[in-house]
Amino acid sequence: MKTALSLAALLLAATPAAFAQSASPTGGRDYQEDVYVTPYWTRMPVIEAIGRANMQVAPNRASFSVTYLETDKKADEAMKLAVQRGKISYDAIKKIAGDKAIVTSSVSVQPYYEQYRDKDGNKVENDRADKVAGYEARVSLNVLVEDVAIAGKARAGALALGPESSTALSTYLEATTEMNRAAYEAAVKDGAARAKATAEAASTKLGKLLAVQEGGGPCLGRWSTNSGSDDSYYRDEMAYAAAPPPPPPAPVASGMVGRQQVTISQADIDALDLPSDNRKQTISSSVCMIYAAGN
Repeated sequence: MKTALSLAALLLAATPAAFAQSASPTGGRDYQEDVYVTPYWTRMPVIEAIGRANMQVAPNRASFSVTYLETDKKADEAMKLAVQRGKISYDAIKKIAGDKAIVTSSVSVQPYYEQYRDKDGNKVENDRADKVAGYEARVSLNVLVEDVAIAGKARAGALALGPESSTALSTYLEATTEMNRAAYEAAVKDGAARAKATAEAASTKLGKLLAVQEGGGPCLGRWSTNSGSDDSYYRDEMAYAAAPPPPPPAPVASGMVGRQQVTISQADIDALDLPSDNRKQTISSSVCMIYAAGN
């Protein structure tokens, strides 16, 4: 069977002139036509192979949030109570997860009003400034844990203080440099195997490797509005992450909420540490590889 891989000759024959000049009836300026930009290796028979790799990796990040509400006749007292609970929760989270827990906090306060019944008997708030019944303060902690193994215990420490609302524990993946490199190496091996299979199926010889371009390709050429000197390539982007941390310190937190002493014990944390399975995440990589073909 004759080699059917002389793509370079077809591409060069089909390539239009780099610039097409046209003068408008009003004497306007020249314009550029789209041209097909081809690399140097398309002047010979080549084989293009796209290598792909998908790696299944366990998630390495977790997040959750909790909110504590307190009320009082005075706004500042309501805020103090809510903040005190938030601080104790923060201490418990940090003693469990250490520097692997990144906690951001917020506080807000709003009034609530006296109520009266309308003519239909429905309770209605009287939202006049002189009818304020008290104030509700809200402290929220948003927590990112950089080690999934201790995320459940960190959330249990926050739950032990009885937040008025909380979110689910969410897990996800931020790929490390090592994960990224492993996926890339697997993609290169896959591309080499595909190129070999292509040569065998086309009854031709696989020559030397001419180019490897990270990304999904194609790397034989592309349409461009610039002249043929543009050498830009498409790239895949990957995220990065940190290595697993050492075991956390012994968890314990306590403090005053108003006049009451509040303590979070290890037993409280163990009782509220809900188990959950972490679904594996996918890291993908791809490369475009060019081999010489033929005798």
